[in-house]
Amino acid sequence: MSKQAYRVSTLPLQFRLINRLGRSLHSAGLEMVPLEEEGLLRAARRQTGLSDFGDDYFRAGLRVLLESAEQDAALNTIGRFGHREAIIQQLSNRLKLVEMEKQAPMLFKQPLQPPLIVIGFPRSGTTLLHRLLAADPAGRAVPLWELSSPLPEGRGPHLLTAPADRARRLKRMQKQIKIRLSLTSDLDQKHFIRAETPEECMFLLGQTFHTMLYWVTAPVYSYIAWYGRQERYKKYEDYRRLLQVLQAVDPTKRLVLKAPAHNGGVAELLQMVPEAMVVQTHRDPVSCMNSLNSLFATTHRVVTERLDVRRTAEANLELMRVELTRNAAGRKKYPGQLFDVHYDRLVADPLGTVRGIYDHFMLPWTAEFEAAMSRYLAENPKGKNGRHRYSSADFGLTDEGIRERIWAVYNPVELQRG
Repeated sequence: MSKQAYRVSTLPLQFRLINRLGRSLHSAGLEMVPLEEEGLLRAARRQTGLSDFGDDYFRAGLRVLLESAEQDAALNTIGRFGHREAIIQQLSNRLKLVEMEKQAPMLFKQPLQPPLIVIGFPRSGTTLLHRLLAADPAGRAVPLWELSSPLPEGRGPHLLTAPADRARRLKRMQKQIKIRLSLTSDLDQKHFIRAETPEECMFLLGQTFHTMLYWVTAPVYSYIAWYGRQERYKKYEDYRRLLQVLQAVDPTKRLVLKAPAHNGGVAELLQMVPEAMVVQTHRDPVSCMNSLNSLFATTHRVVTERLDVRRTAEANLELMRVELTRNAAGRKKYPGQLFDVHYDRLVADPLGTVRGIYDHFMLPWTAEFEAAMSRYLAENPKGKNGRHRYSSADFGLTDEGIRERIWAVYNPVELQRG
């Protein structure tokens, strides 16, 4: 794929007109879409009718995010709209979580069924593995709409399972996905995403404002550099509470989750969710980095006036170095608690790979589960939604440079030998 393919996207006419209006107002000293901390907090309070955000550690991340959006991202008006709505939704989620703790304190004292959590280098087979594991009738892989809006619109734990409330949250996400797909025509080739499909629990953590989520959707360079330096214990305290909320929807099933964003927080994850069964995927870093950079080119180009794929690729490379350094330290702190899966084996023998995971964690294997996985593989062959092509040169990098930077802290070949 040529570098030319990564120019700032030509948007549909109605969105181009909105961006043009926003630029004109900005030139006149007016801001069409304000991104101001207190205004966003007020908007979330109005939306929910609630006022208590709980522990205010999240505000440090929110402030850095907003500063980064203004100073680094060169957001167009559509990007500012999307950024604002995402932040208000996540602030609303935070208000609703605190309210749920007040209304149903016993819910947060319930033990967790050990969740099965897939982590790993981004683009290393985590999605394929997660969706295979999601085929087990004994597990519950959480769809995107529920990860993005885990708490009910109304008040009371009984609404977690209320069909009307769940339908409203689903419909809202379906509208958001429809808009996103109209802006990013090549997204399905790179990562198939729908409101109803299982997705990364990174979306669940948006309300902590200590998350890679906002970096995936906008080029907030100083925010992601800040994120790599932060401790993550409070974030994973919230994560545990959110897992308890999700489990309460169906206590009979184990949660099946995945997020490469857990890589650098594996020590904090295992401290706060010691029940977790964690599977880590591995792949050659060149393929991972190039695929990741290609995905970011798609998600960033629609929200910014100034797409810089080289800067984004460098930021991703440094982020992965930091995260994998943290991952290595976490693995040493919790030796033997992660099960490793290598991409080549997963692709060559997906059912055998999953069988190895189930044997390791002593989970029951059923013919129904095996048949469901076989159906998924038959219905979703590689390349079903189009070929995804990329190379290091597209992003101003070299294969050797990627391996030198990443292998200094993480070498999947050595892991495999071990």
